[in-house]
Amino acid sequence: MHSPSLFHPYSNEMKTMPPACFLEQIDAEIEPHLTDSTLTVKRLLRIIGMSRTDLHRKLGGSVGMSTTAYIRRKRLEKAAELLKEQPDWSIYQVALEVGFDNQSYFTRRFKEVFGRCPGAWRGDLEHK
Repeated sequence: MHSPSLFHPYSNEMKTMPPACFLEQIDAEIEPHLTDSTLTVKRLLRIIGMSRTDLHRKLGGSVGMSTTAYIRRKRLEKAAELLKEQPDWSIYQVALEVGFDNQSYFTRRFKEVFGRCPGAWRGDLEHK
């Protein structure tokens, strides 16, 4: 069986990309899948055609976090945008929209990144 990286258009190109270009490309591949709670490191590897080791090395060197943490961070950043842009959506709707199917887990992770739970964070925006 052949390695997927032999046939994937990104495999070798992404390994040698400058960090900023690499992150742009990774973000472009993650963004359409944010609503999908099944977006995992394994699935991202299939999408971009890189090995787990290469992706972890490149991403860790660029942003200093694991691939799992990076995907979660992108989900939470999108959630923050939605909390601002969709004031009528419930916290649960926002969580689902960015791929979290457990609201308490979403709230806990959101607070770790933004220092406030999503409802309080949204309330802060409304008072500015």
